[in-house]
Amino acid sequence: MSVNRAPRYFDFLIETFRRGEAGRRVHLGHWDSPPADAPGEFARAQARLDEILIGMAQLSDGQSVLDVGCGFGGTLDEINARHRDMDLVGVNVDARQLELCRGIEPADGNRIRWEAADASRLPVNDGSFDRVLCVEAMFHFDSRRAFFAEAARVLRRGGRLVASDIILSRPDGRADTPPFAAEAALRGGYGPWPDPWGDDGNHRDLAAAAGLQCTLYADATSNTLPSHRYTCPALPDERSDPGDPTLRAALLLKWLHRHGHLRYWYMRFEKPL
Repeated sequence: MSVNRAPRYFDFLIETFRRGEAGRRVHLGHWDSPPADAPGEFARAQARLDEILIGMAQLSDGQSVLDVGCGFGGTLDEINARHRDMDLVGVNVDARQLELCRGIEPADGNRIRWEAADASRLPVNDGSFDRVLCVEAMFHFDSRRAFFAEAARVLRRGGRLVASDIILSRPDGRADTPPFAAEAALRGGYGPWPDPWGDDGNHRDLAAAAGLQCTLYADATSNTLPSHRYTCPALPDERSDPGDPTLRAALLLKWLHRHGHLRYWYMRFEKPL
């Protein structure tokens, strides 16, 4: 992921946050039951996704945590509220997002730092962190393979990487959307998305090549599907072209999710002692 390039859809997310119309979480939510269209429901689903991933990390007070692709700082903000004496570091390629993150005040002896950094070239020393997090950002990186190698490098022995990621499968020849059209639309509105189809390898193989052991790999596809009703308002006819590249990509992502061409994964990997 280019150090100076953020996905186009963040222009909208940043403006809604600055207007006070959205919170710090910029990922899909997790639904344990169908939406009831109640006020604040999407925000609660987003909080639920954070709760699950933070639980997978099995944090303890006094640890060091790196959040790669930290967005507006929502995940580290939650950790900041739950734990004490933590070293929390968030990295992002977008200076605008880091500016928003700096509005978070450390609590209970915690230390928080925000840095501009490329996920494939992290500016931190080997063995610096007990935990590395990556929440719904990996598909934007230049290379998942390079990111896994960096995560393994910066983790201490016995440390954990916890992540969520989207992997797409190519629509077959009978699908309404051919793969080349899907790829162009996604990159136009949600890019950078260098490897939408996971051609470089699956998560577990890439992690193993970096020396990490997979200890949890959970399919959350159905749990994240309802979020599209909040992230992508429907057109009168969703087959029509909305014109705006970001909305076009959002509609396509919803179509891929609904038709079985998108998988959303929760995962945890450990660095051996």
